[in-house]
Amino acid sequence: NVDHKMKYRSKKGQLPFIELNGEEIADSAIIIKELSQKFGHDLDAGLSAEQRNLAHATISMIENHLAWVVMWWRTKYPDQVLRGYKVNLQHALGTRIPNGILNFFFKFAFGRKWFQGTKKVKAQGMGVHSPEEINEFGQEDLKVLSEMLADKPFFFGDEPTNLDVVVFAHLAQIYFIDKEVSYPLRDFMTESCPNLVGLVNRMKERCFPDWDDICTTLDLNSHLPKPAPEESKNNKEDSNDEKEGDKEKEPEEKDIEKEKADEKEKDKAKKKKKRRKIKKKKQSKVLSD
Repeated sequence: NVDHKMKYRSKKGQLPFIELNGEEIADSAIIIKELSQKFGHDLDAGLSAEQRNLAHATISMIENHLAWVVMWWRTKYPDQVLRGYKVNLQHALGTRIPNGILNFFFKFAFGRKWFQGTKKVKAQGMGVHSPEEINEFGQEDLKVLSEMLADKPFFFGDEPTNLDVVVFAHLAQIYFIDKEVSYPLRDFMTESCPNLVGLVNRMKERCFPDWDDICTTLDLNSHLPKPAPEESKNNKEDSNDEKEGDKEKEPEEKDIEKEKADEKEKDKAKKKKKRRKIKKKKQSKVLSD
């Protein structure tokens, strides 16, 4: 994962996208398909034709309907989005502008009618409905998924398939919204679809055992081993060397200061002796006169 601070998008204007052997691949569904073919691992290999068709129809419902229910909420309530997802815009954008200023402009722009996201939601058709109707649309989609899953660990048995991956990707955005932020769809899912909550947690534990680290450090590659912090080690070694060097220099500096003090004393003694001679000469001259 490359943390480019949301500065880049695919040629299609989408995120996420990957580069495989110099070829750009965008859209999650196409990415999964290409990677499956490239590395010979198909999550749906054990499904029948009927199950594949059911998975395809369900994924279409999620991506072309439920996703827009969530998108509508984001464009309608930008302040809740920031608090619900605990968004750190300063980190996300890679800027030094204070979060207070960034949050203000985000809330000001994100919910405006002229904002691109708001226009898309309305153009898709979801944005023309009332909040109550949109919330009901989302609840109906969740009911369908809940009834399909029933008491199974995953939609088609004991192992996850592409459908489980897609469901997790979308439901996680609903379920993990901070509990202090009001979101009716999350509350409905928690209260009326506990099996979906179980699925989300199973997928999280299976695919993201480092979930807490990711959320705490915002590290996109927390699953990869990190090299030892050589710079800090070198800095410590350098500082230790400097301290040892200072210790070695201390007696030398003391010797030099002592020599300087001795020379000053000698100079004073010479000057004093010279003044005495001059004084004696003057006295002898006066006596002779």
